[in-house]
Amino acid sequence: MFRIRVADVVVEIDNRHNFVFEKCRDYLCYEEKSAFRVAVSEAEVRAFLVESARPMTPPEAESHLIYRQICRSMPDYGVFLLHAAVIEMDGRGYAFSARRGVGKSTHASLWQTHFAGRATVINGDKPLVRRAPDGRFWVYGTPWCGKEGLQVNRKCPLTAICFLERGEQNAMTVSSVADTAARLMEATLAPTDPAGRDRLAVLIGAVVRDVPAFTLTCRPDVEAVERAYEYLATL
Repeated sequence: MFRIRVADVVVEIDNRHNFVFEKCRDYLCYEEKSAFRVAVSEAEVRAFLVESARPMTPPEAESHLIYRQICRSMPDYGVFLLHAAVIEMDGRGYAFSARRGVGKSTHASLWQTHFAGRATVINGDKPLVRRAPDGRFWVYGTPWCGKEGLQVNRKCPLTAICFLERGEQNAMTVSSVADTAARLMEATLAPTDPAGRDRLAVLIGAVVRDVPAFTLTCRPDVEAVERAYEYLATL
């Protein structure tokens, strides 16, 4: 059992496998009080291994289920999961969200290459977004970050969200309110209880209202990065 701090929330993890502890090492904290506790049973791990679409070990399954529990509890604290690769550049955070297989990790890597020394991947797949008391949104690294393992334990302002789509041409357009809300709901994990789902809906609504959102139709090339940066740098 150990505690971590993610998105400024202290969580106690009752783990069975050391894999989870090692994964979370950069986020360990030693405060006596935690906001909530998560644990996964052996039966839950076995069931998940049967239903999972990809092969994994029991420790990996436990880790996945633990983060699922964490994310479903986070809206109680003004925090939600966003499936996205988040780039920090010049003190600003850009979240690139996409459906599986579209290439958000490739796009994030292109930013790192093209803007070497300036662009940092805060999290490559599963960051957390927090609404601060002043209403601003911040995006945080987490230990859970995709198969590439790209993450750092720090936060940055969420300046914009880009939804990636494959295309023959690189083009950036403003996303509609309805499309932004729908895509954000696809890219998060809802709590199981009605009150938690209501809190998540409020958070998503505030993001739609306060954070600019775009659709980037693109090829997997540097020109896509340049086109995106032309828009995002002006915000």
